[in-house]
Amino acid sequence: MPSDTDRTKQFRKLWALVLSMAALGTSPLVAPVWAETTADGITGLAEVIDADIIRIGNQRVILWGIDAPERRQTCRLNGEAWGCYDVAFRQLQLLAGRGEVNCIFYGDPDPFARRFGVCESGGQDLNAEMVKAGLALAYEEETDTYLPQMGEAIAASLGLWQIGAIFEEPWEFRRRETPGGFR
Repeated sequence: MPSDTDRTKQFRKLWALVLSMAALGTSPLVAPVWAETTADGITGLAEVIDADIIRIGNQRVILWGIDAPERRQTCRLNGEAWGCYDVAFRQLQLLAGRGEVNCIFYGDPDPFARRFGVCESGGQDLNAEMVKAGLALAYEEETDTYLPQMGEAIAASLGLWQIGAIFEEPWEFRRRETPGGFR
């Protein structure tokens, strides 16, 4: 068993390493950001930007065919304010944070150069998983691909579909509250 003196030495060495890396402009606590982009898609470590938008490298990807609650959107659960956006955001963080994310692009970039994509990690379609958890809706304006998953969430009373939950469709909220209706 290490003595207190050994622990103190180890602690000092660790802090010396952390401080020297900080002085060099690198952080030992942040995973390296990397991305490999092709004309058809992008692969890399993802950062969750919104409940239905991720960033891989410098490319933002809007999850194709789904629409999750907006940041300023409030839902109600059993008559009380419910942070449906926060729950959806955390779910996407869990799904995308398991490692490498691969997105296949769909359609043209939006006016802000963001791409639409179907993204997977660990063999799971993140778009489908968000809808199956009831934390995003199938967005029929883009595709009807995720309607079966939305039916599963409704039948199981999950997320936005749980008993006592009241919400506005994200696209309706956005059209009313966001200039241009962009995500």
